[in-house]
Amino acid sequence: MTEKAEEVKTEETKAPAAEEKKEESTVTAPVNPLARSVEVSVSQEAVTAGTESRLKGYARKARIDGFRRGHVPMNIVRSMYGQEAYGEALNEEIGKAVEKAIEEGKYRVAGTPEVVPAKDMPADGKGDLKFVANFEVIPEVATPDFANLALKRYTCEVTEKEVTETINIMRKQRATYKEVDRASQKEDEVTVDFQGKLDGKEFQGGSATDFPFILGAGQMLPEFDAAATGLKKGETKEFKLHFPENYGAKELAGKEADFTVTVKKVSEPVLPELDDAFAKSLGLKGVDQLKKEVEANLRREVKSRVSARTKEGVFNALIETAKFDLPQVMVRDESARIANEYRETLAARGLDVKNIPPVNPELFKPQAERRVRLGLLVSKLIADNQIKAEPEQVRAFAAEMASAYEKPEEVTEWYLKDSSRYGELSAAVIENNLIDFVLGKSKTEEEAVEFNKLMGRNA
Repeated sequence: MTEKAEEVKTEETKAPAAEEKKEESTVTAPVNPLARSVEVSVSQEAVTAGTESRLKGYARKARIDGFRRGHVPMNIVRSMYGQEAYGEALNEEIGKAVEKAIEEGKYRVAGTPEVVPAKDMPADGKGDLKFVANFEVIPEVATPDFANLALKRYTCEVTEKEVTETINIMRKQRATYKEVDRASQKEDEVTVDFQGKLDGKEFQGGSATDFPFILGAGQMLPEFDAAATGLKKGETKEFKLHFPENYGAKELAGKEADFTVTVKKVSEPVLPELDDAFAKSLGLKGVDQLKKEVEANLRREVKSRVSARTKEGVFNALIETAKFDLPQVMVRDESARIANEYRETLAARGLDVKNIPPVNPELFKPQAERRVRLGLLVSKLIADNQIKAEPEQVRAFAAEMASAYEKPEEVTEWYLKDSSRYGELSAAVIENNLIDFVLGKSKTEEEAVEFNKLMGRNA
């Protein structure tokens, strides 16, 4: 092989390595398009003056044994509070400088800027102090093309049929039970003895005597419920029961057990008569008032549910159009807020959250991103279209919420007289007005929802 050929071969064998190295060097961290940085300068003289002013304030308030208040020597005050006073003065000057830079740059800042010393910060303590403020800005949010949105406004009728069904549910909830001599059926109360075995062995909680439950009420697993249905007093049935994968007792989850159930008593429900006595037991004057109250409550609940369903549809459609970058600081803050809400929910259910490790906010990031994205878009639409809540709308909304109470007029005034509560009502009205605005601008059609489906009832 010639020397030239050897050179060519050497270059060829080196080429892949050089190419691989070049590829590795192009890997960089993703760029945040919303990130901004501004450099600010802080005057040493201003910080010194601010420090001295604060020390004088400390001197007037300082309480030290051996000295009257306000007469503590300045050198002692300086030794005790000098560092704290300097930090306060420096932070104030930095804050003013950053605020000025943001105002001059006309930045719409998301979150709180992070301030760090600049690389060229004077090391000798002379000259102005230099810092860099890093922050994210609110993204530009484009207004969606409403003409391309296909939306639905949901409706649901409340008729005499729905009122009657609801009253019957109320009667069933107050039923008494009478023993009968027949096979058990749905809605009966059965009293049973049962024994369960896993791999031929009894297990904890798998056996009971004189155990009552209502057939078809969801109190037992479906296979158990089905096995106890159709049996008379004294009859026994053997069956297999498969515990769900998500069953509460982990040692049973996903496993199959052998059960034996013996019916000891069958009792059928006896509903209270729909009369004035029944109405009075509910705190009402009579049947007529009961029907009116039930109808009013149903209409209020139906309105709330169809409104929520309509709103969810509108928000989902808007989210699909919202293609913009999100400030990560807002996403992190919202994730932390949701994680805190989750812990509060657990505490409200009676769990001791002190013994539960903190939940990683990252788990809620997708939900947080949705909230932040929707919040930015909704704020944009409200501002651009000058959507607001008129006082009479807020009062009507308060009256509607108060109508469920015994003295609605008093509750309405309670809502309206407090600025915080009024603000919450006003925000809700603005949101409702926004939904109506979007529906009015989009291709919208009405869709009726079946009552039982809306209310989550079994038909």
